[in-house]
Amino acid sequence: MAPASVGRYRWLSGASLGLLLADLICNSLFLLFYHDTLVTLLIYIIQDVCLVFSLILFFLALFSTSLSQAGLVGELVHKFQWCIIVAVIYLGLSVGFHTWSLEQQWQKPNIYIWAPGMVALFTVQRIVGGAHYYLYKRAILQLSNKEFYTKLPIGSFKY
Repeated sequence: MAPASVGRYRWLSGASLGLLLADLICNSLFLLFYHDTLVTLLIYIIQDVCLVFSLILFFLALFSTSLSQAGLVGELVHKFQWCIIVAVIYLGLSVGFHTWSLEQQWQKPNIYIWAPGMVALFTVQRIVGGAHYYLYKRAILQLSNKEFYTKLPIGSFKY
């Protein structure tokens, strides 16, 4: 069971890190295409889909471990709770910022408007984004430990 699970995990971790990179690229690209509403909308959709898929892949990797199959999901959730919390907050902040900026852009398409609240939301979203990148990558690398995928007798798992 262990080699097949670890092989499957390599695919999951590669895809997860690829989605994280796509989110980082989308965060950088939107300022270049801010004048074009359609391109901005596409970038935002791609970014939000990448965030949702990265959460799905993270939970898939989490629930394919031996601990979750043994019924110790609470232990895994407790170990990775900060990654989960920050990822959900980052997704909410991203959707909120995307909605607000597109609304501003559609109301006045020829004017570059940044309200003070929008600047604050943008700043908080980017700070939480940095924490998300760090915690998500750390969690993915922690889940690459082979001990998560081996059959274990009760009480012998150390993490």
